[in-house]
Amino acid sequence: MVRNPLVLLAVHRFPGYNGHLKLRAAQMCRDEKDLPDAMAFYAQSRSQRSRRAAASMPPLEKLQKQAELDYRRLRSGKIEYRVLGSPAYPAALAHIDDPPLLLFVRGELESSHNPAVALVGTRRPSAHAQREACRFAMEFALAEYPVVSGLAFGIDKAAHEGALAAKGTTWAVLAGGLDRPSPGAHRPLAARILEGGGALLGEIPPGEFPARYAFPRRNRILSGLTRGCVVFQAPAKSGALITASLALDQNRDVYVARCGLEGAASEGTRGLEAQGAPVVSGAKDIIRDWSLPVDTPSVETLAVPETAGDLVYLMKREIEGQLHCCMGGWFEYCIA
Repeated sequence: MVRNPLVLLAVHRFPGYNGHLKLRAAQMCRDEKDLPDAMAFYAQSRSQRSRRAAASMPPLEKLQKQAELDYRRLRSGKIEYRVLGSPAYPAALAHIDDPPLLLFVRGELESSHNPAVALVGTRRPSAHAQREACRFAMEFALAEYPVVSGLAFGIDKAAHEGALAAKGTTWAVLAGGLDRPSPGAHRPLAARILEGGGALLGEIPPGEFPARYAFPRRNRILSGLTRGCVVFQAPAKSGALITASLALDQNRDVYVARCGLEGAASEGTRGLEAQGAPVVSGAKDIIRDWSLPVDTPSVETLAVPETAGDLVYLMKREIEGQLHCCMGGWFEYCIA
């Protein structure tokens, strides 16, 4: 196993996304002096289709300077990395076609006895779809399934918030450096994910803002970490559909939340249903589909309070630990 961080960080910055090939290149290096050989091997080994990317290989001196800067930022930001092929690297992610050589980790990324699940959807969901994402996330969290999403507005935020409300584990997969969570408005949410024992994950070195192309590439990691993906509400050109497509390519299960069939913003999710994606009403539907034990409470969404008295009553029950408020919705655990 390659242990030299400057070698790993330099090879990780080679153009392209073939982590397996990058690992072979890194294994050629006893130290940084062997990087030229690794660069030549990587460029010659790439497929015909990818040779243009190999032609964009930065000069050796630039790679070394970037690796040194990355290393300093990792240490100052308390960010770790997991190396492809090591026992600490997530097993599910290692088996996709193009895993990152390095997975950067900020927080706790412990292996769970249950598989992770991705909850994704539009940045502009209906209030109902947003509450449903919270509810699903709560149910998965109560069953001790890690909830994975992308820290974006809308469904992503609801998924993270729901898992946190149920004191579960949630991982946010970012398209930029983990020291600069994006969007900036969700940095407090990122902090709460870390405080709650979750993690920020990604392949982009620290200090970098997300480039436009990075979001679709990020989604392969988001789906690759999981056993399945639930799409809540997605218009025809939603990024959530990219995640669903990648999940299918990775032999992951793709589901459509029932709420995702409603309204004008659901053309994409209705298309997934038409292609055969199962429609689900809660976490239990998915856990049963995986033939795993179902021993978790259901979560019931309560009616929105209409009067001040209704609100006071709900707040009192929340203080007593009987209810949870998340993203403007009120939820009650129901033992079934």
